[in-house]
Amino acid sequence: MTQQAIVNVASYVRKLAEDHKVTDNRDGVSRMAVAITGLADDVVELDNVEQLLVNLKRKGVLTESEIFNLQDRYLREQRNLQALGDEIRDP
Repeated sequence: MTQQAIVNVASYVRKLAEDHKVTDNRDGVSRMAVAITGLADDVVELDNVEQLLVNLKRKGVLTESEIFNLQDRYLREQRNLQALGDEIRDP
């Protein structure tokens, strides 16, 4: 990952995936992980950006520390967007 300023994490991840021909499709391991967490009465739902992060890591495009950094920034970005939406609906 280059040290450029990332304005929108989701857009950055989608572009990175496109450049490396990585999709957000779940593979067998991802489907098995979902099934196992379901058996434990736990639910882990990755959105398409989070699945792209997983697949970019599996392909070797991102390191583990890069994926954690991007996911942290992405989740913060999503929380901020949610808060902004709440603020607009209920001023």
